[in-house]
Amino acid sequence: MKVGWYVHHHGAGHRTRAMVVGQELLARGADVTLLGSALDGDAARRGPVTSVRLAMDAPLSDTEDESNVDVTVHGLMHWAPLWHSGFRERMTTIARWVQVEEPDVVVVDVSCEVAVMVRLLGVPVVVVAQPGSRTDSAHAAAYDAATAVLAPWPAWATEDIWHTARTPDRDDRPGPRVVAVGGITRNPTGAVEGASAAAASSPTASSHRPRGLVLAGSDGFDDPDLPDLITGSVPDLDWTVVGGRAWVPDVRHHLAHSDVVVTHAGQNAIADVAGWGLPAVVLPQSRPFDEQHHLAAVLASSGIAEVVHGDDVQGARWGDLVARARTQGGGAWSTWGCEGAAARAASLVEVVAGA
Repeated sequence: MKVGWYVHHHGAGHRTRAMVVGQELLARGADVTLLGSALDGDAARRGPVTSVRLAMDAPLSDTEDESNVDVTVHGLMHWAPLWHSGFRERMTTIARWVQVEEPDVVVVDVSCEVAVMVRLLGVPVVVVAQPGSRTDSAHAAAYDAATAVLAPWPAWATEDIWHTARTPDRDDRPGPRVVAVGGITRNPTGAVEGASAAAASSPTASSHRPRGLVLAGSDGFDDPDLPDLITGSVPDLDWTVVGGRAWVPDVRHHLAHSDVVVTHAGQNAIADVAGWGLPAVVLPQSRPFDEQHHLAAVLASSGIAEVVHGDDVQGARWGDLVARARTQGGGAWSTWGCEGAAARAASLVEVVAGA
């Protein structure tokens, strides 16, 4: 089975998810190729996963503006600028790879334009769903083009976490099959059970100083001063800050030796925290389609984590929030379905490929 996996270049989560599920597919004998612009050598470090580097399709030149080059195709797509050499090279590279390699399936994480184009080339597509209000024409076209939609969260959260277009003229159409596989994490099987053992053997256990972890994401928090505010407000914990200028590609060591996490609400950060079963305070950041706010709202309503929204950040009582999270514990994360999620995602790809 030959699998192509398109990896969006904004944020590290798309690449991480591709590598996690890609490794599972490799173990099952599949040939996996990542296609993207910001792969950062991951494929080379992870064994037989191959990669195709794509040209960047942004930004526009100083003499162009979005209205003149019709980047949305009159609202049909998100980003398809006219006369942009990078965009043209990006799309033709993908099309050429499809023509030469003849993949059985292409996973798109995530681009509405790539999903539609690959389907028009006659290849079945699995689109990875993103949280948020995805009711626009571009998302509708991508979901219609997909043979299946892979939702990287538990099934019980789908209705609240992911909003898609539902209109009378669309209800009668046969829609793509949405499969919620649970949170896809890079944590090993049994990480939740192993976290307490790791914490017990950590240096903090002997010093009786609990350890906190701030996950700000590859782009950092919207407010770059927020990590200092949080760590300074809770001085009785030993804090580590990861994200922004302090970004590291793999946070598993930090997670294994932390007692509580304060994190943004990106999908992979949430999946990693869930996989380790750690008490958490979640701070959704401003992202397109309100994706982090949709995800955080589900975590709050289900009682899985403490959640602080943007308007409440400056006045938040961080000591109380961290204490409540630690008292609550991280046991509710088991409902996020991380165990076996990568295997379920790989199985969906196999089904669509007809393997």
